[in-house]
Amino acid sequence: MAILRQFADVRSITSIKDALQSATPIDSVQVQGWVRTRRDSKDFSFIELNDGSSLRNLQIIARETLPNYSAVQRLTTGAAIAASGALIASQGKGQNWELAANNIEIVGTADDS
Repeated sequence: MAILRQFADVRSITSIKDALQSATPIDSVQVQGWVRTRRDSKDFSFIELNDGSSLRNLQIIARETLPNYSAVQRLTTGAAIAASGALIASQGKGQNWELAANNIEIVGTADDS
């Protein structure tokens, strides 16, 4: 039964390629991958995430209201995360979609050297 549950969890993950090619917003989506960059603003951070399914990254918006926001602010390039939230139209140039995260799980950190 545990194997079936694990398989069901894997199937619920959306590839970054599929998220970027979405025709409409999605209320609830989960992506996972490696952090390419992180930029901090006053009350949120932008995380560029890539899972290898596309050359392009998906921008994740992590608000300071996340319970683990202080850990999110310490993420470095190469860290592995799983993020879930709403796929929304991006207000930034050069991208159609971004993920407004309501949960970010840090799967593994990366040495910043």
